[in-house]
Amino acid sequence: MIPDTDSYLITILAPNDPKEYTAYFFYRFTKGVLFLHETEADAFVLNNILMMIYAFNTACSDTVLMHASVIKKDGKGYLFQGKSGTGKSTHSGLWLKHIPGCELLNDDNPIVHFNRETGEATVYGSPWSGKTPCYKNDSVPVGAFVRLEQAPMNEIQRESPARAFASLLPSCSNLKEVRELNNGVIETVKYLATHTPVYFLKCLPDREAAEICFNTIWKRTKVINV
Repeated sequence: MIPDTDSYLITILAPNDPKEYTAYFFYRFTKGVLFLHETEADAFVLNNILMMIYAFNTACSDTVLMHASVIKKDGKGYLFQGKSGTGKSTHSGLWLKHIPGCELLNDDNPIVHFNRETGEATVYGSPWSGKTPCYKNDSVPVGAFVRLEQAPMNEIQRESPARAFASLLPSCSNLKEVRELNNGVIETVKYLATHTPVYFLKCLPDREAAEICFNTIWKRTKVINV
């Protein structure tokens, strides 16, 4: 944030490009100027700026942009989260290969909205799907969030609301330096952690991991529906 103003300065470095890209934004990110260099990296920079601005503008609207891979199955969305390199896309691929009726909704940055009136969370496809060309204008209710961690065995457990909050928050795009936006993201994550199932899956990159994950979540969903 630029001191004593309502303006913000964002700088971005693109892969294999030594130039620094600069953007100025005003009025809580509703207006701004981005300076491009007329190179091949312009598209990368513009795409990432738009993604950030979307996240910042929706932070106080019960909406978060999450770093996750999403599988659509039986009218529900299942979001796989974790640190970069954990195997989110790999786990989604295992569902696609071994669990019939699965479809990839987004592979990197889906949008999640929480409806306070119904208590239901919905996951949406977005224009940002990482290296996987999966750009779908579609949405489904959230079935569950699953935090992944590589391990020498496959094991899954349901998280408590407190642990669920700690699992979800790091996956959300946020601007902590702006209190209003940070608080908006935190409030949304609180709702998600207390109203939707969150699981912790220690796993190998194998078929058993996908089947254990699916069977555990599916049984829980069936109990709730009954």
